[in-house]
Amino acid sequence: MDPLSDVLSLLKPKSYATGGFHVGETMAIQWPTHAGTKCYAVVWGECWLSVDEVRDPILLRAGDCYLLPPGPPFRLASDLSLATVDFRTLRHKRTSNGDVPDNSDGFYLVGGHFVLTGGQADILLKSLPP
Repeated sequence: MDPLSDVLSLLKPKSYATGGFHVGETMAIQWPTHAGTKCYAVVWGECWLSVDEVRDPILLRAGDCYLLPPGPPFRLASDLSLATVDFRTLRHKRTSNGDVPDNSDGFYLVGGHFVLTGGQADILLKSLPP
């Protein structure tokens, strides 16, 4: 096996969700405290990522990726001054036909949310910043 496969076999990832989503240019979404790891990439557009335990927000642009270990609430926004909408509210309203919207406004992310179940996962996750 290659080194990455060796590491992943020790961490034993369990997938919860994968996919993509579009966020309009006048939207800010708040996620609650989360148990799993979130790993996403910006396909087009740009957005701000702010994590409750991190002082400064980070501007993400097309091609940038982020990995959030289990932990504090976080927010994605096209503009930090916008009022937030709870992710759970949007999830209940969401319908998907599999189409990717054009890149006329906002930003589009792809990625996944998973849980690491291997015994060594805690050692790795506790060493990561929030």
